[in-house]
Amino acid sequence: MLRILVLGLIQDIILGSKIFYYHDPGNDISKPRTHAKISKSNTIIDFYFEFSEDQKEVTMMIEIDKISYFSLGLGKSMGDADLWVFEISNNVIIGSDSHCSKHQRPPTDVSTGGTDDIEILGYYYNQNGKSGVKFKRKSITGDKYDKELAQKKGVDFIWAHGKNDQSLEVSNHGKTNYGYVKIDLIDKGGDIDVIIENDSKYYQLHKWTNFSCWGVASDLAIIVGRYFKTWGYRTYLHGFLFILIISSSLTTAIFMLSNDWEILEWKHFKEEPAKNKFHIVFFITLSVLMIVQCIGGIMYNMMLISHKINKQVSIKPSIHAIAGSIVYAIGKLQIIAGLFMDNDIRLMLILGAVLTIRFILEVIYQRGTLMVMTNGNSSSSYFKKHKVLPDKEPLLLNINQSNFEEMEVQSDKLWCIFHNQIIDLSQMIHPGGNYIWKLIQGQDITKYVLGAYPLPQLKLKPYAHTVYAFKALSKYKTGVQVNQDLELFYDKTTQRPIKKLKAIWTLTSVNPFTELIAKFEFTNPQFQVKTVFNGLDTFGAYFIIKSDDNNEIHQRQYTMVLSMTNQRVKYRKDILELYKRILNLQPIQKEIPKLEEIEDQLPLIIKKYEAKNGFSNFLHEDNRQGQYIIEGPFGNSIQLENNTNLIFIAGGTGLFPFLDILDYQLRVSYIHILKMKLGQEAANLIDLGIKEIKNFTITMFLAVNSIDDLIGRDIYFALLSLQQYLDSPNFKLIVKGNFKLKECPVVETRFTQQTFMNHITDMQGQSTYFICGPPKMNVEVEQILREMGIMKIIVL
Repeated sequence: MLRILVLGLIQDIILGSKIFYYHDPGNDISKPRTHAKISKSNTIIDFYFEFSEDQKEVTMMIEIDKISYFSLGLGKSMGDADLWVFEISNNVIIGSDSHCSKHQRPPTDVSTGGTDDIEILGYYYNQNGKSGVKFKRKSITGDKYDKELAQKKGVDFIWAHGKNDQSLEVSNHGKTNYGYVKIDLIDKGGDIDVIIENDSKYYQLHKWTNFSCWGVASDLAIIVGRYFKTWGYRTYLHGFLFILIISSSLTTAIFMLSNDWEILEWKHFKEEPAKNKFHIVFFITLSVLMIVQCIGGIMYNMMLISHKINKQVSIKPSIHAIAGSIVYAIGKLQIIAGLFMDNDIRLMLILGAVLTIRFILEVIYQRGTLMVMTNGNSSSSYFKKHKVLPDKEPLLLNINQSNFEEMEVQSDKLWCIFHNQIIDLSQMIHPGGNYIWKLIQGQDITKYVLGAYPLPQLKLKPYAHTVYAFKALSKYKTGVQVNQDLELFYDKTTQRPIKKLKAIWTLTSVNPFTELIAKFEFTNPQFQVKTVFNGLDTFGAYFIIKSDDNNEIHQRQYTMVLSMTNQRVKYRKDILELYKRILNLQPIQKEIPKLEEIEDQLPLIIKKYEAKNGFSNFLHEDNRQGQYIIEGPFGNSIQLENNTNLIFIAGGTGLFPFLDILDYQLRVSYIHILKMKLGQEAANLIDLGIKEIKNFTITMFLAVNSIDDLIGRDIYFALLSLQQYLDSPNFKLIVKGNFKLKECPVVETRFTQQTFMNHITDMQGQSTYFICGPPKMNVEVEQILREMGIMKIIVL
């Protein structure tokens, strides 16, 4: 006993506090009369207190179900608190009157010039898994570090304890081993109410805000930005959602850290568990990236909606999209880390469900079956309002291209042509920037959408759009059709003509013109092709074709060239021989050739280009008589007025759109010559398939690489040979190439202003100029013509 008293005296002198052993008679562990349950969740803390009669002293007791250090104090946070800290040393509880002004190991009042004002009356350690300490303190101590203890409502208390039974001395308590409460500190005996406002006030706000933002709202913002990318308001909604996410995440994080800034200091940060460190690092990284991404998104949106050319916005893939994906991934990782910190299985399951839905939507999107939800304003109402559509709107309105161009110039709408219908792009945002709409305003955009041609104003490669883009554009149709659909096909089953068709055709024959250019003929057992069109009807028409069994091969558009069917080629040859005999006054020994109205083959002339998943390359190497989906015809049949001058400027395969109209000019020339030589009755004996004659004067400039590229020469060379028999020549041909021709002049240099001035007699007249060739040539020639003061130009 004496040994214990001596040891206790020595420790009392050294440590400056009373030391008891559980079995000592002086160990007072009776509980004061008023009780408050400070914590009753993972940690159970009971607080007892009793004021003296004169209110100058308070006796208190803390009981906790943990075997570690513990503390209780006056204040809202460690930023300003008067603390009573109790540590365990050799099964002895040692108390210290401490304080703190930041997140750190609380210094004792004595160590900073204050006084130790708590007196331990008794304690017990690890009694049935609980520890307790009874102590007293004056209500007002006079120590600058001590807060007043007075009976009043709503007194702020904070508490903390060690992470485990090894944390016997003060150390980092972690994220869950502390709290904040309000107590009505009124000594009335019995139990009193406690308002528990522990870390959940800001922690729970941070947790639920972050989960709502990064667990759910971020996916909604991505869905709006990705799947609704053509919707006119999607950038605003997408941006609003992400600004809301960013501001909410940062605000709640700042609120939570306001009581715990010191956790960001290295000496405290390194004591955190690995999952806490992971969460903190990812959130700091995310915060920086979110701010940068937000600023970049605002700039990106300004470029998107601008009609000024800004090529940077079309960089594939977009820097903004890449950065957004990184921010999205980090956001998901930090929310996952946060849920692991909290061990919240329920929210983990919800997050998993959200990610699963996103995965399913992405699969559907990639397959092109996720439809775009667009605004409900139908553009057709605009046409009604402006008396463009009939009041009853029974059928599609048919207008020609020249009328459409006039409407487009006068309109504040962004009208274009797609699949023979006018679409209104005024409320649609192009993912590459809305300046693209201005570049294609008033044009048939099908060839650009298919990736057959790049925009001539931009130095960008052609881009083959997805099925998703096709479906998006179809949502903006106005109900106004450009020109009548040609009744090109004949259905053998119903024995009726069909205007436009989408069907599977089989490749049956290939007739090469050169190593790279060939005529491909397709057949369908149900349909035949009508060939009675005069050539003016098909000027500018085309088909869309794609492989039926290989979805990786891009679809393309190709010009309809009915003048190159086998029947037409043979018919021209027979007619030429007939006219030679007539002009030479030789007897006609054969039956007069007749133009067949129907043919089994649909011909397309296609040049081979080497490209990954390129259609032309795939078709030229098809030795299996594959099947192809052919849709059409599309294109605006260009209305040509009678008695006009036409200037055709073609390069390479850009010749093909002009072949049908040159074939028409050839047949008209035959009629004029026969009528002039033998009279109208003789001209009526030969049916050339022309019911209405329009007279044109055509000057054609044709650029080719070799003489073999002169496809359809039987048309224009025959037309040249007839010029000597006409009262007024109606055709002139100038070829650019490194070879010589006896039929027409050949120039070796590119077409320049001087070239046009040398061969066009009426430069300032009412001629209409048509350009069709490689994109670079189209741009250069159009620029040359405009510099010469020519404005009536159509680029096919």
